[in-house]
Amino acid sequence: MRLIFVANSPSPNTVELYNALHRRNDTEVSVAYLSRRNAKWRNPSFPTDHDILESRNLSPFPSRVNTAFCPGLLLRLLFKERRARIVIQGYSNPTNFLLILAMAFLRPGADWAFWGERIKKSPRSHPIRFLVKRAVIAAISRSRRVYAVGQAGVTSYAEHGVPERLLRSLPYTKDFSVYQSAENTHDNKVIVTTARLVPSKKIDQLVRVFSDLADDYPDWHLNIIGDGAMRPELETGLKESLRDRITFHGYAGPEKQSEIYAASDLFVLPSMHDGWGMVVPEAMAAGLPVITTDGVMAGRDLVRSGENGFLLPPGQSEPLKAILLRVMRGDIDLKKMTATALDSVSSYYPDHVSADLVADISTGWRGRE
Repeated sequence: MRLIFVANSPSPNTVELYNALHRRNDTEVSVAYLSRRNAKWRNPSFPTDHDILESRNLSPFPSRVNTAFCPGLLLRLLFKERRARIVIQGYSNPTNFLLILAMAFLRPGADWAFWGERIKKSPRSHPIRFLVKRAVIAAISRSRRVYAVGQAGVTSYAEHGVPERLLRSLPYTKDFSVYQSAENTHDNKVIVTTARLVPSKKIDQLVRVFSDLADDYPDWHLNIIGDGAMRPELETGLKESLRDRITFHGYAGPEKQSEIYAASDLFVLPSMHDGWGMVVPEAMAAGLPVITTDGVMAGRDLVRSGENGFLLPPGQSEPLKAILLRVMRGDIDLKKMTATALDSVSSYYPDHVSADLVADISTGWRGRE
C-alpha cells in the first residue's frame, strides 16, 4: 500500500506516526512538506527514515506555511500518483485547500482522505472564513474518510455536516516510553505543568491558584516546564516566600521532562484551547493524574474525572482551586489514579495508532474492493 501524506511542516505530533508506518512491511510512505520549519516547534526537522517529496514554497514569506503554494506538487498528486492513497492534513494553506477541492470534484472516486483538528464554527460576519469552511466540508464529504484528531474532533465534523459513516478518530501520537523510564514514589507533593508560556495556556491562572493555597500547605511545590513571552512577568510577579517553591525550568527535552515528572505527583494544564495537547498523554505515560480543561482535545479523549484526573471548564479559577485544595488536603488519593493513567495512554503509541490506520484504509475506505 502506497501512502502519501501532505502536511504543512514537520511536527512532533505526526512524525512518529509516519515512522511507524514506514517500519511496516505492508506500507510505502511518503510525506510532502510545504515548509521545512515551523516556528512553533523548538527543534523541527525532517524525519530521517522515510521519503520526502519535493515541494516548493512560492510565498515571499517563507516562515508562514499558510501561504505555501506548490503547483508542481498539486499536479503530481492529481495526475501521477493515481495508485497512491493520499491523506491531506488540514486546509490552512492554498496547496491543501486546492488539493482538497481538486480531489473531490476533478477526481471523483479517488482514494484520498482528510485529517484535521476540530473544526470551529465561523460566524457569517467573517464571510471568507465561512465560505472556505463550507467548501472544505462539502469537499471532504466526498472523500474516502475524514480523520479527526480525537473524538471531540469527530463530533465537530459531524456537527458541520460530514456524514458519520466517513468519520474516524486519528489522534496525534508519539513514543511515550521515555516517560515511563524513571521511578516515581508519587509521594512528592509536587504539581507540574508543561506549556508554552503564552496567555492561552493560562499558566498565570495556575500560578495564582497555587499562590492562594500555598501558605496553608507549605510542603507543596510547583514545577513549570516551558518558555514563552509571559515567563519574565510570571517570575518577577512571585511573592518572595514562593520563589523557592515555584520553579521555572524553561524548555526541557523528553529525558529531562521525564526526570521532573518522576519527582511530581500531579500534572495540570489549564489551557483555553489545544487542538490536541500532547503533554496530556505524556504525563499519563509517566503515571501522573491529569487536571485539564475540556478545551484540550486530548483531555476530552483521555481524562475520566475521578479515575485518572479531572476535566474542568476552561478559563475559570474556582473549579481548579477547589480540586487543588482537595489534593493538597489529602482528600484525593493520587496514587490510586496512577494505574488508570498508565492504562489510558496504552492505545496512543505509534505502532498501535498506525496499525489501526492501516486496517481502516485496507478495509474501511468505502468503494474499494
